[in-house]
Amino acid sequence: MSDKRELIIVILVGFIGLLIWNFYYDSYEKLYTVGEVTGTSIGLKSGTSVQFDFYFKGQKIEGSSWKGSYSAKIGQQFIVEFGKDKQSISTILLYYPVPDSLKIDAPIEGWVKIPEEIKKYRLQRTEDFGIREYFHTD
Repeated sequence: MSDKRELIIVILVGFIGLLIWNFYYDSYEKLYTVGEVTGTSIGLKSGTSVQFDFYFKGQKIEGSSWKGSYSAKIGQQFIVEFGKDKQSISTILLYYPVPDSLKIDAPIEGWVKIPEEIKKYRLQRTEDFGIREYFHTD
């Protein structure tokens, strides 16, 4: 098999995998809460990931998400999006920082949508070269 053909197949399989993951992730009803960055890790091929914790109904849940080009330091807080029925399906939204000056308590069962007072601090998305800004609205 030629190198060009292998490259095209790898790109195609990767794209299809991404589509399947997005359909799977989007199939869950989402809730939102505040999560805290607990660390970062660098993978050989996967780039930098952010580890985070959040609480749902009093239970501590740990998660990990791709960091991209955002700044995320241990102890910083951001909005976390997670599945209502499956909390292990979660991602930290690094474009929604929760500043220390904002005193907000997340409900024990999370928010159905991101509160307006947090939306004021929203950063422009930088992943996917900013293309998601055109297709996804909050």
